Amino acid sequence: MDIQVLQWFHEVFHDQMWLNYIMKYLTYIGEFGAGAIICGVVLLIFKKTRWAGAAIAIALLLDVLIVNVILKLSVNRARPWQDFPDLGFQEFHNSISVREPTDSSFPSGHTASLFAAAVALVMYYKVKGLPALGVAILVAISRIYLCMHYPTDVIGGMVIGSICGVAGYFLMKLVKKFILQKFAKKPSEPPPDEQNEEIRNN
Repeated sequence: MDIQVLQWFHEVFHDQMWLNYIMKYLTYIGEFGAGAIICGVVLLIFKKTRWAGAAIAIALLLDVLIVNVILKLSVNRARPWQDFPDLGFQEFHNSISVREPTDSSFPSGHTASLFAAAVALVMYYKVKGLPALGVAILVAISRIYLCMHYPTDVIGGMVIGSICGVAGYFLMKLVKKFILQKFAKKPSEPPPDEQNEEIRNN
């Protein structure tokens, strides 16, 4: 079923060069997690959005650990063009000069990183975070469209990224609570004159 979906995209859409290039540049948003990282860094810079940025940062750390350190190394699934060299996927990639990753196909790292950041934003900002989720979905589609991943790789990235986003949000809340309690200003004692006044009044 996985390969049939990719064949369908290849046969139906890949002669549309304008769409190919849209998908190519769209997929670059998730390249090496760049889009998610930039979003997190920008939010961390400003005080008003710092905790949202912290949620993304934590989500991305979890994502790297689960996707790049654990799953990609343990699953080590071949890419579609490696499994099916006769279907023309590599020729298509060469025609639009798109980079072919060499790591495991499962799960989709582009998808996982963007979903981790987007879901963290939705958890924090609710409806205002939905545009980020929309971008993540488009990038996920681009990974299938470009035949960089099997659909199950992308679905796996969506699920893992979403879990990391939710976990990042709640871990951020715990960190925030700890910091606020740890560094909260203790109420200062009143000056001696005021203390004496309170004693006399009592």
